[in-house]
Amino acid sequence: MQNGCNSSAKEPRLSTPIHRDAPAPKGFQLAADAVAELATIVQQLGPVADRLGSRAVIAQYEADIDDPASTRSGTALAASTGPLPRFFPIRDILRISFNIHELSPKDAVPNRHARSPRTPTDDNLTFTLPYAPSLRAALDLVARYGDAVVAWYQRAVTPVGDTLRITYNPTVPLGRIEPLATEVALATIHRIVETFVGPRVGAAQINFIRPPVSPPEVLAERFSCPITVGGSDNYMAIPAEWGALPSPYFDPALWREGVARCEADIRALQDSPLAARVRVHVASALDSGTLVTLADTAQALGLSERTLVRSLTKGGVTHHQIVEIERRERTEHLLAQTRRPLADIAEALGFADQSAFGRKCRNWFGDSPARLRRQWQDPRT
Repeated sequence: MQNGCNSSAKEPRLSTPIHRDAPAPKGFQLAADAVAELATIVQQLGPVADRLGSRAVIAQYEADIDDPASTRSGTALAASTGPLPRFFPIRDILRISFNIHELSPKDAVPNRHARSPRTPTDDNLTFTLPYAPSLRAALDLVARYGDAVVAWYQRAVTPVGDTLRITYNPTVPLGRIEPLATEVALATIHRIVETFVGPRVGAAQINFIRPPVSPPEVLAERFSCPITVGGSDNYMAIPAEWGALPSPYFDPALWREGVARCEADIRALQDSPLAARVRVHVASALDSGTLVTLADTAQALGLSERTLVRSLTKGGVTHHQIVEIERRERTEHLLAQTRRPLADIAEALGFADQSAFGRKCRNWFGDSPARLRRQWQDPRT
């Protein structure tokens, strides 16, 4: 299949909303054939399935469905209702992806992605790329960061003749979710490249190994470059000279700060499988309004406190550090995205009182909760 398309700004066809007209039936169960397919994927991934990955775009699509009891069915997060943790085990990310695939019309996710003004994710990569010194630097960071946070895909930026080819291939066959995941990924790469080159993106080319979810006429509206299907690689190919182009928003200081944040994420994702399980347990408890102790976590994981401490220490992290990271992330979300009373937030996150919460906020962010909320919720800032 080949679709030539120009960059005149046609709005993509958005025929199917992702939000369901009615909630999923109570007791949602993934179909048996899907469960078997997912089990094969997890088995083929081996130890990778127990590593931490990023919630990335699934957080937005899950929120659109607005039924966490169904989208989180079959995961360690099944009892939670708050925001997904930034990082949680890959086997659970894949299960949520399968659940969303079954709960939503098949074209809903790419349509949602197309109408978002930017990639609908909160990861540090998204906020860093606009400040890159060159398109090649941005793409190299995409590959390095992506291999860490979405470890079931492998990326590379490779010179091929007079082009640069950005490949995006699954490490194992991903079954029914592969066409959807690949389409969203290459749409994201296209959006990054277009930021740097504008209408010239029509000189690029996108190739899918398998036919994507969206029909040809929709892809023709959505992408402003030729699209092909076949071969052994999913990729976007661009003229090699584009690699040297700077971002129109290039800022050396913001680029350095963003890269440092991305490197911190990559380090966090090197957690051992045990640390990943601890993070999920702590996050799920916080979402239920409970601040867990070391003893609570050890009991939940079937370990002695001594074994848990020793095993986490070998991985370079402590139970207290994990709890503090999860509390801090929820503090940022609740102050920036909600009007929930500060006293309620303090209680939900396990602080003795609002004063203790205020002291911790000043320690974490350098200001009081009230002033942070004003700053973060003011669109001018």
